[in-house]
Amino acid sequence: MEDYHPPNFAWDRFGVQLLFALLMAWIVTLAYLSYDFTRQLLNPTCPKVAEELPGYELVEIQTSRGLELQGWWQAPQNGKVILLLGGLGSTRDTMLPEADMLTGYGYGVLTIDPRPCVGQQTTLGYRETEELQAMVDYALDQPEVTWLGVLGYSVGGVTAIRGAVDIEEIEAVISMGSYADLYKEITGIETIPLSLRWQIQQMVVGWYAWFARALPWEVSTLKALPQVAPRPVLLVFGENEMKRARGWEQFESSGDNSELWVVPEAGHGEYRDIDPLEYETRIMEFFNKRSSQ
Repeated sequence: MEDYHPPNFAWDRFGVQLLFALLMAWIVTLAYLSYDFTRQLLNPTCPKVAEELPGYELVEIQTSRGLELQGWWQAPQNGKVILLLGGLGSTRDTMLPEADMLTGYGYGVLTIDPRPCVGQQTTLGYRETEELQAMVDYALDQPEVTWLGVLGYSVGGVTAIRGAVDIEEIEAVISMGSYADLYKEITGIETIPLSLRWQIQQMVVGWYAWFARALPWEVSTLKALPQVAPRPVLLVFGENEMKRARGWEQFESSGDNSELWVVPEAGHGEYRDIDPLEYETRIMEFFNKRSSQ
């Protein structure tokens, strides 16, 4: 008869406890890394900018929640104003090349510092629509302003589209490099489920929702663009970002009164660098045509 060896429950328990400890360590590590990444993403630094700028007036814009943000204002010569919104980490100076271009054609312009410049977290296009509303209110309160358009880049482009849904005073929108859906922007289109990258991305989604008090799939131009129609929209993308930005899907959702410009060989934000003359021509033809209708 073979010797009987009773099960070693102590070693079994140790093995379970070790596996549990390793699993918890893994979860805590991923949670911390994703927390730190999300915190830095939503709190970009605000570079120092000039307090005076020839040709522009330094103004203060107050949002409905009491945020006091500074911006550059130049009154229009033709009664038409373009509101300018930069991307993540921008300041009121970021869109000055576009401002100088527009004012050269008689348009008024208003740029603005983003909420991180007053110690508030960005929400990547969700709550920034409040700042856009405050810009609209300021511009329309100025004498002889009869028409408003908005030009936004990246997060600013998302804000321009989402804000125009509820702000009917905005009559034309140019959005450059806007993402289609913040959830997909965070998680990617081709990430393998349960991979390390996928796990971190899902935690970033959770931390974004915690910090921003918003669900990332609510920040979607695909949902907003049909509601902006029939107002005119020009979507601008670099050829190299079309797939990630789902540019064709955005264009197809934007209605019959929209236009698409895909800049050959350009990446995110490289539209003016590739062809400055074409960049100016496209923007000015769009605003000149739409503001005269």
